[in-house]
Amino acid sequence: MFLTRVWRLAFPVPLFSTIMIHLVVFLALTGCSLGENGESKTRQVTFLPANALLRAEVADTEPAREKGLMFRTSMGENEGMIFYFDQTGYHAFYMYNTRIPLSVIFLNESLKIVDIQDMAPCKEQNPSACPIYAPKAACSYAIEVNQQFVRKYGIKTGDLVRIKK
Repeated sequence: MFLTRVWRLAFPVPLFSTIMIHLVVFLALTGCSLGENGESKTRQVTFLPANALLRAEVADTEPAREKGLMFRTSMGENEGMIFYFDQTGYHAFYMYNTRIPLSVIFLNESLKIVDIQDMAPCKEQNPSACPIYAPKAACSYAIEVNQQFVRKYGIKTGDLVRIKK
């Protein structure tokens, strides 16, 4: 009984509810992809035969895929983002509000690289003025990395990728 009264005095229900609503809205708007324990989901990605390791944030929801790496000004050398698509298809990318030069690596359902494209930041105010980067073959996944990552490790079309949790 005492704890209940202290709780209500310290955190009135309307204030607590307001804070929770704002938190949920913030997470939804930022496209945050959270795991079961509330941490950002990441995967360890290995590119074969180069044996190059990458820590990739997961974009597996529509809001997370739409936001991608927008507004970031830097990213670690061996970091990136992996996009999981609901269906295999020709999933295109653009660089509106993206400030880092990236390469996008498109993978088929067997985790084989089917295309790689370098993408330049788009400084246009109108998103429809930004170039669109579509794969040459249908893909089930895409991985965005710093452009130098692909060159440094000699990653190429036909290589395989392994993804660990």
